[in-house]
Amino acid sequence: MGRWDSPSPSRARSRSRSRSRSPRDRKDDRHDRHKKRSRWEDDEEDSRDNAPGKEVAVRKGDNERQDRERRSHGDRDPHRHKDRRRRDDDAGRDDRDSRRDRDRDRDRDRKRDRDRDRDRDRGEDGDRARDRPRNRERRSRSRSHDNSKSLQRRSRSRSASAPKEKEEPNFARTTHLVAETNTQNGVLLKYVEPPEARLPPPSPSYTLYTFKSDAVIDTTKLSTRTAWLIGRDRLVADLPIDHPSASKQHAVIQFRFITRVNEWGEKEGKVKPYIIDLGSANGTKVNGEEIPKERYYELREKDLITFGHSTREYVLMVEK
Repeated sequence: MGRWDSPSPSRARSRSRSRSRSPRDRKDDRHDRHKKRSRWEDDEEDSRDNAPGKEVAVRKGDNERQDRERRSHGDRDPHRHKDRRRRDDDAGRDDRDSRRDRDRDRDRDRKRDRDRDRDRDRGEDGDRARDRPRNRERRSRSRSHDNSKSLQRRSRSRSASAPKEKEEPNFARTTHLVAETNTQNGVLLKYVEPPEARLPPPSPSYTLYTFKSDAVIDTTKLSTRTAWLIGRDRLVADLPIDHPSASKQHAVIQFRFITRVNEWGEKEGKVKPYIIDLGSANGTKVNGEEIPKERYYELREKDLITFGHSTREYVLMVEK
């Protein structure tokens, strides 16, 4: 029961009627049949609507509709779109980070370049400031040189205009000629006697006493020579000193003729003893004070002389 194709007298009668009636009547009959339907027919229709095949067809239709929508939208998956958007955001973020890093590196490089340029400028300014006094000195030197040249030119012009005087011959002793001949026993002497060198008179007589530990070990009469060379080199020394602190040619005692004007305006000349240090390493002392090098120092009676670090003492005495 309940099937459309089941044999029933009413259905058969309805079929025979439908065949004999006109199309309009048939249409009315279908409308009436649709309105007046039996209970079992409604149940059968509901059961047909709820059949598994129809559910499958509906699901299939839904799937086809979704497929059509996907194809119409270019086969876009919403989750895939979200993933792509997320990847795009990550890529954009990475690009921004890399761009920020590049900008930071560029700023750091620019700052380093500016600092290097500033330091170089400061160094150049310092060099210029240091070079300024040098340039000033050079300018002053060039100016002085130019002035000297101009003065020389003026003097030359004046000398050329004025008559030249004939130079007279000079027969005075020169140190250059003396240095070539001032040798003794093959040793070149450092000292050259001056023009005022004189032999002391017999009276008063000058005597040099040598002391060592308050004992007189030697006496030397100085009136026999004009100069006495003192040093460690026995080939040329007149008064040899064996102490290692003394130089080979240490000092000289020289008698000089010195003229002075007295209180009445008269010139008086007298031979006096002087001592000169020849540039020794450890110096010469008179009465405990070191005398200047390469200059004459006048000696007086009872002066005490020491040479270098030697403990020997030399005392000058005048006997009338």
